[in-house]
Amino acid sequence: MRRLLLLVLPLVAAACQAPPAETTQSTTATEAPAPHQAVALTAVQKAGETTFETVCWSCHGTSGRGDGPAVAAGVVSAPPNFLTPQYADATQATLERRFQASLQGNDPSHPHMQYVASLLKPEKFNEALAFIPVLSWPPEIAGSAINGQRIFQFRCAACHGVTGQGNGPAAASLVTMAPANFTTDTLIAKKDWQGVYNRIKEGGQSVHGSAMPTWGVILSDNDIWDLVSYLATFQPGLLKRPRWIN
Repeated sequence: MRRLLLLVLPLVAAACQAPPAETTQSTTATEAPAPHQAVALTAVQKAGETTFETVCWSCHGTSGRGDGPAVAAGVVSAPPNFLTPQYADATQATLERRFQASLQGNDPSHPHMQYVASLLKPEKFNEALAFIPVLSWPPEIAGSAINGQRIFQFRCAACHGVTGQGNGPAAASLVTMAPANFTTDTLIAKKDWQGVYNRIKEGGQSVHGSAMPTWGVILSDNDIWDLVSYLATFQPGLLKRPRWIN
């Protein structure tokens, strides 16, 4: 038995060793590129995103339009639509003043807000408020770029790539036309947002040889506008600079 252990222990030790350095290097060299970010968030806004997506979205909706499942079920009345310039450009102090009546139970159309807020620590509620301008950006397009980013990474990145350059893993399988490169797309460069919307909605029906699905039968109009807002961020300088970025 002792002789058997002496034979087995070196094999176990060898199996538990870290992989050779060259294996680690080759893995690092083939790492996937990081997804393109719609907009930079402050640390407070990033924390607020978590709070919004776990508590607030049920009424306000994932993009802040006030169309969450609680509204659709008729449990609560629709809250304000955040996708307006007044929210995109609002300061923290302005947002706190706007919600003050609801927090004190003085808003008859949304009496539940005071109870929702009571579930959160004050700093967490304020972090969620700080995230509202992020949801509302960019103000010049009727969509939420950060929500469009989520849709893009789930629906579009397989062909267009996580960096929007038309080099996704499925692109090589297409035999007719390569996916669009959004970093050089002419519709985006011209700020033809309605044209970008129509292209997404109609898909391959509008471009001969394109294999793009007709997203209008899969996504809502709001989702498509969120995608338009996100695609606009692939070409720097086209959109109004967010207020919170110095």
